[in-house]
Amino acid sequence: MHDCWESYFGFKQCQHALCGAHLLRELTNLTENGSKWAVKMKEFILDLYQNSQKATLVVADKQTWEREFNHICQLADQEEPPPKQGKRGKPKNSKGRNLLNRLLEHQEGWLAFAFVEGVPFSNNQAERDIRCLKTKQKVATNFQTFKGAQHYARIQSFTSTLRKHSMNVFQNLINAFDRKPIAFQAG
Repeated sequence: MHDCWESYFGFKQCQHALCGAHLLRELTNLTENGSKWAVKMKEFILDLYQNSQKATLVVADKQTWEREFNHICQLADQEEPPPKQGKRGKPKNSKGRNLLNRLLEHQEGWLAFAFVEGVPFSNNQAERDIRCLKTKQKVATNFQTFKGAQHYARIQSFTSTLRKHSMNVFQNLINAFDRKPIAFQAG
């Protein structure tokens, strides 16, 4: 799950899902600048999100949803100006045309939250999980050793997992140091 940064697609041993929150931000920006197709696409994504019970259920009738997605993309193709050729290099696209190209190229990834079990709508949780690491890195400039960075990452992973399971972090850290097992509650 990522924000469609091109270099991420270099990872070939995995399937890619794309962040719905990032998409909604781009669509909102286009909407505020008068884009009609962006309004329709934003409504479509939000409807699909609701039909997937906030990305917790796989939505039935995938073909119908995909047809609607492609119809909105056709409207976008008509609305967005063609690329403008500059003095040099490749033609320049508008922001709307760039988004349309990404929507078409990575349709499966954008809609994965609704049609692939276990795929969340956004990568917000992952970004929250690495925020503390980036803050530590900025404050301390770097880690003194690679092993120190590994220890820090392991502790952060452990505490983040405990928080996600609504478990007492302090008590479970004590249990870990006392070599007592951690019992995660199911479901």
